[in-house]
Amino acid sequence: MQIDLQNKVSLFNILIEESEMPIGLYVGEDFKIEVANKAILSAWGKDASVIGMTLVEALPELDGQPFIKILQEVFETGVAYEAKEDKAEIIKDGVRQTFYFDLVYKPLKDQNGKVWAVLNNATDVTELVNAKIKVKESEELFRQMIYDAPVAIGILRGPDFVIEDANDDLLHIWRKDKSILGLKLLEGLPEIHDQPFPELLMQVYQTGIPHYGYETRARLEHNGKLDDYYFNFVYDPVRDKNNKVTGVMVVANDITTQVKSRDAFRESEERFRNLVHDNPMPTALYETEDIIIKIANNEMLKLWDKDASVIGKTMEVAIPELEGQPFIGILKDVFRTGIAYHADQQVAELSVNGSLQKFWFNFTYKPLKNAEGKVYAILHAAIDVTKQVQLQKQKDEFLGIASHELKTPVTSIKAYAQVLERMIRNEGDEKKANMVQKMDVQLNRLTGLIGDLLDVTKIQAGKMTFNPVHFDFDSMVQEMVDEMQHTTSQHLINTSLNSRSNVYVDKERIGQVITNFLSNAIKYSSDANSIDVASYASDGEVVLSVRDYGIGISTELQHLVFDQFYRVGGNLQHTYPGLGLGLYISSEIVKNEGGRIWVESEEGEGSTFYFALKI
Repeated sequence: MQIDLQNKVSLFNILIEESEMPIGLYVGEDFKIEVANKAILSAWGKDASVIGMTLVEALPELDGQPFIKILQEVFETGVAYEAKEDKAEIIKDGVRQTFYFDLVYKPLKDQNGKVWAVLNNATDVTELVNAKIKVKESEELFRQMIYDAPVAIGILRGPDFVIEDANDDLLHIWRKDKSILGLKLLEGLPEIHDQPFPELLMQVYQTGIPHYGYETRARLEHNGKLDDYYFNFVYDPVRDKNNKVTGVMVVANDITTQVKSRDAFRESEERFRNLVHDNPMPTALYETEDIIIKIANNEMLKLWDKDASVIGKTMEVAIPELEGQPFIGILKDVFRTGIAYHADQQVAELSVNGSLQKFWFNFTYKPLKNAEGKVYAILHAAIDVTKQVQLQKQKDEFLGIASHELKTPVTSIKAYAQVLERMIRNEGDEKKANMVQKMDVQLNRLTGLIGDLLDVTKIQAGKMTFNPVHFDFDSMVQEMVDEMQHTTSQHLINTSLNSRSNVYVDKERIGQVITNFLSNAIKYSSDANSIDVASYASDGEVVLSVRDYGIGISTELQHLVFDQFYRVGGNLQHTYPGLGLGLYISSEIVKNEGGRIWVESEEGEGSTFYFALKI
């Protein structure tokens, strides 16, 4: 391109025209476009045809925007206007678009100081502004994500770790409010100065390597008091577009409740473990449905004849001699059902020095349940009663032998007494005859006691025999009542027999039960004058009741009345003699016949004894 370098006007026009900076010159109060270079025409989306038009004619879309008004102020005041990133709506390619400019409106004055034109210099910063907007939107989105996050999150900026953002969860963890935002971390949380967190943050800031903390203890101030809290947390470096670390993101989860609950559980478990180990009674704890031995104290290990190596093994593996015995099956049922199991004098075969021996135990399997009611373990407590059982057997054997040996001479003495009574009565000596008769009555009592002892030994040995027959129940009861009525002149035995049922049981044994009920009713109601006997049918059973109006039995003692050798306690023992075997024998007879036996009583108001048999 050939130019005349001496022609300064031409040179000036060329420089303006080819400048990459948008330049325009607006002349007069109506702002006629005198100069508009290529760059400004491109920015407007116009061509050179707009030169000579007023600015409003060339760009009608400026109507409603502030630029014409600003130009007027510059023209009138002579004061330049300068702005950064001013927003302008311009129609380009037929579409209204948004642009941003750094611009200057500079007034041009004549020799009299009067403004005759305004020079417009502009720089299109649309891409830069759009980029900033995107960054800002991204930051706002990120900040909103922080506030909406279901975990505690915060941003610490710079080497001083200024608290730029912290959502409500993180502020709650720190036990602070939003007033700490904008403060340095150690200003907002001065209590962590001597704790490891500032050093960890600096390591992350300097190395760019995240730090992960698990169940970490922190001492934080709350209501003027330092308390211990526990957290899982992450310190993650925050980087700029050049990959330079500019801060640290904090992500935390407060697990104080879980840690303290677990520690409390561990302490409780440790106390429980010590209690089990120190318990003088053989005690063990089993877990899972496989019955794994979790704890077993020394007493239980001695009972099993094992050492601590069985801990952690299943019962089947640890004590193989239990195979074929009921215990492991019972334990599994307790684990599945959650129902405790108790047994008295249960026989078990255990290995001692390599050979199986029989032992007897009283034991309980107690299920332990969690908060949801699910069984997580079984507590086993046992008492070795082998010696007591052996003594009981020896006692029963002795009683059996003694009772059997006593029966023959007592029977002979009874026969002699009856013959002697008849002889003396025939001689006319009634006084001596009555004395012999009383001796016969005492012999009857002695015979009854011997019979009871024999029955007990048979029950203990499992040798009590039963000979069931069909018979009318009410008729048999009436016969027993009639017999017992002859033995008492003080009591009237009233009957209300309405079962109208036949039963198939041992008639003699059931008669023995009824006799015991009636004799007890007579014995324990010495101040009363009546006894009520009733029978009825219900739900496939015939039920008999014998009610007296005597001393009664307290609620606390009623569960003992069917025990072996139980007698009325206190001073009344001497008033109501006996071995305390009658109700025990009656209970065993009824149970062996597949029936039920029970008592209802109130102290001082009398008692009602019941038994029920299947029709």
